[in-house]
Amino acid sequence: MVCPFDLTNKNEVISFKEVDPYNPQNTLEGYVNRRQGQLYGSLWITKVNNTPCEQFVYSAPKQHYPFDKNNEWKFPECDYVDLYEKLDGTCVISYLYEDQTGNLFLTFKTRLRPFLGKGKFGNFFALWNEMLEKYPSIKEYCFNMYFNYVFELYGKRNKILIEYDTPLDTKLIFSVDTSDGKIYPPDYENADIFNVPILESKGMLTGWHDYNEEGKKEQYLRIQQELESSLSVDLVNEILKGKEGYVWYFLKNQDDDLLSYAVQVKCKPPTVLKYHWSGEAIPYESIYTTVVNAFENFDNVTIENVKTLLEEEFDISKIEKSMERIKKILTKVAFDKELQYQIVEKYNKLNIDINKDKGSVMRYFAREYDKKYAQRIITLLNMYVKKDKG
Repeated sequence: MVCPFDLTNKNEVISFKEVDPYNPQNTLEGYVNRRQGQLYGSLWITKVNNTPCEQFVYSAPKQHYPFDKNNEWKFPECDYVDLYEKLDGTCVISYLYEDQTGNLFLTFKTRLRPFLGKGKFGNFFALWNEMLEKYPSIKEYCFNMYFNYVFELYGKRNKILIEYDTPLDTKLIFSVDTSDGKIYPPDYENADIFNVPILESKGMLTGWHDYNEEGKKEQYLRIQQELESSLSVDLVNEILKGKEGYVWYFLKNQDDDLLSYAVQVKCKPPTVLKYHWSGEAIPYESIYTTVVNAFENFDNVTIENVKTLLEEEFDISKIEKSMERIKKILTKVAFDKELQYQIVEKYNKLNIDINKDKGSVMRYFAREYDKKYAQRIITLLNMYVKKDKG
């Protein structure tokens, strides 16, 4: 087997040697591909338990807009178009790998890591374990050699930009063919049988092929405005409520009644989108989202880690002009995550149920922290203690 991505460019690959947290008897070595395209986030495993065992794993490629920075538009060819809500959370990808004797193992990863991280700044391993406890059939469903399954982990306790009412939940958002990387919408029938939470379609676009290119663009802009009108925005307090957007599935029929595969296109409301490419410096929201995403992929996030992710979408000159903003946002996000880690750890050791004795809990934290953190502590505790209510 030959690795399908370039291993020689060290700026486009991340080497790893890590223990699989779901199969701790196994240590894997290899590379993560961070070059943009269909193979973004894919793995080239070279060794399992110090023994050569080459294998390739597809990840979840990033979704793109139907236009570029120069406002040039192009829609994928398709037989029909289906719409799904774009959830704002962390992408969790299931995959199988084998050891040198052919034993198969199921595990989970984020886009740019071989496994789920469990550092104190972002314990996605622990968060995902809550979902596996809530939906125990996910493991059985994902033990499939033909597809890697992509879930979104979202909610108050894993906030990016959108403020959700639920503390923490997940949905199956699509699957990836392990043989060719093609993307398929969620399989409703099998997911229902296994009782796996699934993202449901918002419906197909009617009459898509009746429009010329300008008409298709107008339909896209119309749906953007519908998203905008349903969005509640409070940027002062960093709160956005509503839908982050839609993912459009441009679906192609296959021969012999096989499933229809898709090309995904993002559609976000102007309030969310306008911050992305406007101005000389990178806007706050784009940097904030990138910093939060960095904590999914690195244990101890540095400025260089954030720059690496920003370089996937922004010019170096724009990044350099934004360095002070990047540093401030990284400091803020790291502080929030450290505070959250401390609060949860101290609350668990306190052994007092805040729902039964809120006063004692608040008095304890008032002695531990400056009063300027009081509201933030209450918010973090409320997120944590409601976890079982989903």
